[in-house]
Amino acid sequence: MKRFWTAVMGIGMLAGSAAADLTRFPLCTAGGIQDYPAFDGAAAVWQDFRDGSVNANLYGYSFSEPNELVICTAPQEQAAPSVSGPIVVWQDMRSGNYDIYGFDLRTRQEFAICTNSAAQMNPRVSGSIVVWQDYRAGNWDVYGYNLETGVEFVISNGSAFEGYPVIDWPWVVWVDLRNEGNWDIYAKHLQSGQETAVCTHSAVQFRPSVSGGTVVWQEERNKNTTGVDVYARRLPDGPEFAVCQAAGDQILPVIQGSMVVWEDYRNGSSNADIYACNLATGAFLAVDTRPGHQLRPTVWGSRIIWRSGDDLFYADVPVPTVLTILSPNGGEMFLAGTEAPICWQTEGPSPAYIRIVYSADNGSTWNLITPGVPNTGEYLWKPLPHLDSTACLIRIGDSADSLITDTSDAAFTIFQCESSLTADLDGDCLVGLSDFSVLANQWLRCGNPYDPQWCLDHF
Repeated sequence: MKRFWTAVMGIGMLAGSAAADLTRFPLCTAGGIQDYPAFDGAAAVWQDFRDGSVNANLYGYSFSEPNELVICTAPQEQAAPSVSGPIVVWQDMRSGNYDIYGFDLRTRQEFAICTNSAAQMNPRVSGSIVVWQDYRAGNWDVYGYNLETGVEFVISNGSAFEGYPVIDWPWVVWVDLRNEGNWDIYAKHLQSGQETAVCTHSAVQFRPSVSGGTVVWQEERNKNTTGVDVYARRLPDGPEFAVCQAAGDQILPVIQGSMVVWEDYRNGSSNADIYACNLATGAFLAVDTRPGHQLRPTVWGSRIIWRSGDDLFYADVPVPTVLTILSPNGGEMFLAGTEAPICWQTEGPSPAYIRIVYSADNGSTWNLITPGVPNTGEYLWKPLPHLDSTACLIRIGDSADSLITDTSDAAFTIFQCESSLTADLDGDCLVGLSDFSVLANQWLRCGNPYDPQWCLDHF
């Protein structure tokens, strides 16, 4: 059983609990507004109004260099950027209607992806695949393009609106109006061609995001009670579940790995905040709840980027220390007075010393085994206490921090031999050949060390 802790989260924050904001750092504080950041871990890109015009340009930042990058300052608007590895894509108005363009961060070269005379908007990229919504058929459809092969392809072209696509190979997810004008979420597996209805609830589902087969979206089924919420589902056939149903609206969710971030209005409509949830641990945290608006977050790994005021900031979620007992972890059986290895693993920052205790009554009381041993992942517990119990547990913890612990998932047994088993000569709780070997080895030996004749006289 794992227990998670960081200085920010406390003991696995639950929904609605409060915590200090993460420590934030400026990413871009140039003049004008920086907005709609996208991030893939190595590079961030965003819309930028620093030149004073009403049309956005695109700038970026390489965390590996580190260095700010000029992506595109062509005439008219460049907007809705997305980045994956070395490739940046965006919607571009330089020709008078929206087209899709790209930029290679390695070569610093720009290239056109789709310049069809109709409008193309909201591109997203994953690896070598770019997706967008396309109006060439007189309604919005979802198209794709393979950067390696140069082949354009249709992902979904029904008669109703299909747009706001997102991609994490091989899944493409989009907003769909095919069900009598109801805003739903659909997905397609690009390798198998399988299409899946992610959520078709009668309320509005909007702004999906996908990572590793898990889709999150903003959901309005409880709009009149808790407000707009964040829901999720694991593709292709996992059940949907609520990620956050706090008071007020939670909108524009983004997922990467197990981390979900969103724009949150639990503190009032005039104060947008950024919150996050780690789906793997169930831990919630407040990213930025300062006065004013914190907007449009994005995330990769443990790093979160968002707009605060007119600028962009980022913060790193502290990596928790996680101790996990490997054995005894439930179901094992040990003979009292013998020995048993206690094994564990450490994830994240490693404690120097581990405190170990045991319980023989399913956790009601605890007894010390050792106050602190080097964190090598193993400790030989010997001798085992002389007790008889099927409700034994082990608990390990950081000797320096009582909040970092783990306990056996289930009880194990320490037992004593039945007292009636007097023929067990070697103490292994079994009468077997080894006991006969002991008997044969001692046959007719006298146990009186002072008078060997004593045995002959009395027997």
